[in-house]
Amino acid sequence: MQALATVTTVFAFVAIAIHVYIWIIESFLWTKPKGRETFGMTEEFAESTKEMAANQGLYNLMLAWIAATGLLAFWFGSPQVGVALMFAGLGSMAVAGAYLFLTSPDKRKPALIQLTPPLLSLIFLFVMI
Repeated sequence: MQALATVTTVFAFVAIAIHVYIWIIESFLWTKPKGRETFGMTEEFAESTKEMAANQGLYNLMLAWIAATGLLAFWFGSPQVGVALMFAGLGSMAVAGAYLFLTSPDKRKPALIQLTPPLLSLIFLFVMI
């Protein structure tokens, strides 16, 4: 049981870190060279979509927050609340990654980066409970 909880936590932490990183890019670096390079955008496109990107970035931060709060509750407070929050946060991350994978063939690699850690964490979490 402890090993499953540890593996679940590791994959959840990776998913959280990825979504915080995406938030930073979408909220602060969108129009900078790093943001444009990451998402393959022109300067004009980045400038015209920066408000949308900041909003999307906030969504990514909130998903990370929900999953992180779930991890903290699981380990240090109420395991039942933690599991529920992890399912909510990680499940949303996985669904968003799956949607990107299915709808944007040219973005399959970033979709897998977004999808795989939360999905693996959810699988181990499900086996654990």
